[in-house]
Amino acid sequence: MKKRSLFLTAIILITALLLSGCHQATLEDFKLFRSSPLGFSIEYPDFWQKEADVSEGIAVFVTPAEGYSDEYHESFSVQRFTPDMEGENVFNEYVQGYVGNLESTLKNYKLVSQDEIKFGGEDAYQIVYESTSDDGESQLRVLQIFAQKGDKMYVASYMADFSSYSYFLTDVEKMISTFQFIG
Repeated sequence: MKKRSLFLTAIILITALLLSGCHQATLEDFKLFRSSPLGFSIEYPDFWQKEADVSEGIAVFVTPAEGYSDEYHESFSVQRFTPDMEGENVFNEYVQGYVGNLESTLKNYKLVSQDEIKFGGEDAYQIVYESTSDDGESQLRVLQIFAQKGDKMYVASYMADFSSYSYFLTDVEKMISTFQFIG
């Protein structure tokens, strides 16, 4: 009887440990990042690290390591800037130029998808592409969103190792859904 009780206790403890590990991977507790100088607010997982450099117009949210051997930390960033272009179609010209340069500047570039979406309530353009990292060690998948608010351009980027892209995608999608322009 004692052996059976110890066995059941061990199973309960192992199950609790496994479930607590799973809970961390699907944690739904998000923090609010709000920056008037950057002109936006966004919610991000509380176990991600946040770095913001207002003078550079960027906020970066970095995932935790997926294990001891994880050398590439996935990230989601939002950059705000004023384009060095003028005219009525600045947004379209910028996006077309940016996307056009990807093929010539990235190793093994492959466009996976492109779509018009809403981002912070504004019309935006989203692309997903793959390429090889500069050092040739990793295959990357990148989701980028381009939006304009007033005279400012915003580029949101989720960069991930190909094998980890889907792992954090749910968190990134929630971040995108909480993005709001402010100011």
